[in-house]
Amino acid sequence: MTAADYAAQLAALLPLGNAWRAGPDTLLGRLLLALGTELARVHARANTLRLEADPRSTIELLSEWEAIAGLPDPCVNVAQTVDQRRAALVARLVGTGGASRAYFISVAAAYGYTVTVEEPASHTWRLRSAEVVGVTRFRAGLSTAGDPLASFGNEAFECLFNRIKPAHTALLFAYGT
Repeated sequence: MTAADYAAQLAALLPLGNAWRAGPDTLLGRLLLALGTELARVHARANTLRLEADPRSTIELLSEWEAIAGLPDPCVNVAQTVDQRRAALVARLVGTGGASRAYFISVAAAYGYTVTVEEPASHTWRLRSAEVVGVTRFRAGLSTAGDPLASFGNEAFECLFNRIKPAHTALLFAYGT
């Protein structure tokens, strides 16, 4: 509704009589239009609040929704657009979780990884990813005694799966073919 719509509704509520004529050029008409402007603004904000109550369309309350859902994810340290943040929020809120191989494979796919899940021992799963990332080599002058000659892995990937794995399961990570 517009300010003029609200002003017309307020004018319709006035008592009858010449003293209560609220034409657009009268002081009363300008007062009703000012009140109508504020009522239209409050109406628009109420509509915005209705949209903000849905995590799929939130913009202004995105930070509050993220705090409720435990986001941003401490395992994923990348700058995200508002749409990406909203998608992560919805995924967190509607995610059902799971302890199956298919669930782990689908989570990896959502983050852009192709993995296979093996079970080398009871309550032990190995996530094998063909992508080799994060290779760090020993460098003279920069590394110190006790540092490994080479290390590899993906800390964000491992953090994510260690967070969602069943408590009784040990995860092993294998990179490359």
